[in-house]
Amino acid sequence: MKLWRSAFGALALAGALSLGTAASAQTDAWKARWDQTVAAAKKEGQLILSIPSGSVWCAELVRFQEAYPEIKVQMTAFSGRDFWPRFVKERELGQSLWDLRIGGTDHLAYKLKNEGQFEPIRDFLILPEVTDGKNWYGGIDGMFLDKEKKYVLVFVAVETNPARFNKQFVNVVSLSARDLIDPKWKGKISMADPSIGSSLSGMAVLYKDLGPDFVRKLVVDQAPVITKVPRQQMDWLLAGRYPITWGMPSAALVEYKKSGGDVSRIVEVTGGLQWSNGVGGLQMPTKAPHPNAAKVFTNWILSKDVQAHLTKGVELNSRRNDVPPGNPDLELDHNRISEYQNGQSEEIDPYQYKVLDLIREKL
Repeated sequence: MKLWRSAFGALALAGALSLGTAASAQTDAWKARWDQTVAAAKKEGQLILSIPSGSVWCAELVRFQEAYPEIKVQMTAFSGRDFWPRFVKERELGQSLWDLRIGGTDHLAYKLKNEGQFEPIRDFLILPEVTDGKNWYGGIDGMFLDKEKKYVLVFVAVETNPARFNKQFVNVVSLSARDLIDPKWKGKISMADPSIGSSLSGMAVLYKDLGPDFVRKLVVDQAPVITKVPRQQMDWLLAGRYPITWGMPSAALVEYKKSGGDVSRIVEVTGGLQWSNGVGGLQMPTKAPHPNAAKVFTNWILSKDVQAHLTKGVELNSRRNDVPPGNPDLELDHNRISEYQNGQSEEIDPYQYKVLDLIREKL
C-alpha cells in the first residue's frame, strides 16, 4: 500500500510539474512575442492612423503616444465615405500610406477585404487579456463582422437606430422607422449621404426587413435633404428646420453634448432590434508601412483600461464584458443578442448593394 501511495504521489507530482512547465512555456511564448513586437515598433518609430472625426476621439486615441512615447503618432480624421475611395486611389498609384483604419465598415470596405487588401488582424492579437474570449461578449468570434471572423474587428456595441427626431417640433410620444414614410413627414427629414456609412447600413437593414418599396418611399417620396456634414444635420435637427434626421453619426451628438449643449429634446426612432459598432472598429491594410506599431496599437486599444477610458469618453459601450458601459441608455440586451442585426456586418452587405442600385436608379 505504501509503495502504491508513493508511486501515485510521484505521478501526481510529475503531472503538476508538467502542467506548471506547460503554463510557464505558454506565458513565455506570448511574452516573448509581445516584447519582440514592441521592440520592433519602437524601432519603426511611427504610426499612421485614419481615425473617426471629432475632437473627443482624437483626444482619446492620442493617449497611445503617452503610453509609447518612442512611437510618433500621425492621425487624420476621415469618414468612411471619404477614406475608402482615397485608399483605392492610393493603391492604384502603388502607394501604401496607412497602418490602421479606426472606423466603421461598408460595402467598399468588404470589397477591399475580398480583394485581399486587409491583413487578418485576428492573428495579431497577443496580450492574454485581449485573446481570452471570456472577456468579450460573444467571445473572439463576436468581435468580427466579416464571414471569416478575421479581418473586420469591432470593439464597440450599442443598441441603435439610424434615425432621431426633435420632440419639440415633432409632436409625438414616439416615432417608429415605419412611420418615417408617412406623407406628413415629407420635407422634414435630413439624411446623411445614403450611398455610404451609417446612413447606408441602416437603410440596408430596413431593405432586408421591409423591402425595396419602403426604401424608395423614404429616399424619393419623402424628399429628404441630403448632406455630408454631420454638424449641419445636428444644427438642422436642433433648430427644427429638419426635425427628423437619418444617418447622423452619434459622434455629432456627443460633441454637442460635451460642449454644453442640451440634447434632452433628441429622441431615437424606435424599430427592430439593431446594434452598431459605429466607428468603433479596426481594419489593417496590407503593406502597412509600420506593421509592428499597428500591432502594438491594436492590443493597446483592446485592453481593459483603455477600453474603459475610451468608451466613457466617446459615450459608447465596449464589447468587453469587464468594462462598464459608457452609455447605459444604449446597452444591448445580451440575452437577446441573436435577435439583433448589425447593418455593418458582411451578412447585410448584399442589401447595401440593393439599396445602392435603388438609389442610383431613383436619384
